[in-house]
Amino acid sequence: MRLTVRRISNSLFCLFISFFFLASCAMGPTPESTAKSKPKFSNLKIFYASYDNVWRAAQLALKYPVSVNNMDNGILETDYIKADDGFMSPDDPKQLSSGIRYKITMILARGKVEGRESVRVTINKAIEKKRDFFADPESLPTDGLEEKVIFYRMERELTIDEALKRAAKN
Repeated sequence: MRLTVRRISNSLFCLFISFFFLASCAMGPTPESTAKSKPKFSNLKIFYASYDNVWRAAQLALKYPVSVNNMDNGILETDYIKADDGFMSPDDPKQLSSGIRYKITMILARGKVEGRESVRVTINKAIEKKRDFFADPESLPTDGLEEKVIFYRMERELTIDEALKRAAKN
């Protein structure tokens, strides 16, 4: 009798341990795996319009003070913008640190795609966080939302410009 009770208790113990190990292997998604699965934004867009029109649209879409405005090299760069004065994401209502600042650089390059005149526009947003006066600034990643907004504004300016040209012809 003792032998069977001991054997049953040992088998139950082994069953419990194996169930515990099997159940512990099934984990939910980790933050790293979800970050890898999210689609990254594209900071590059091709506009099928003349270089002069795209350059004008880029200047109108950039609503910040500009430090570099070089049309020959295709570089448009803003001054450093404090996070409090800049773009605020509507889905992230948290208070921003006063040590965060960023700079937007737009690079425009002429080209042709299938015989059509085109301009490739690349937007880089460099975000820095300064903890104190002596520390080096820490680089932060961008969410890509402001870059998408700038592309939208440029597209809208080009669409309005084309509509005005068509209306003037009629």
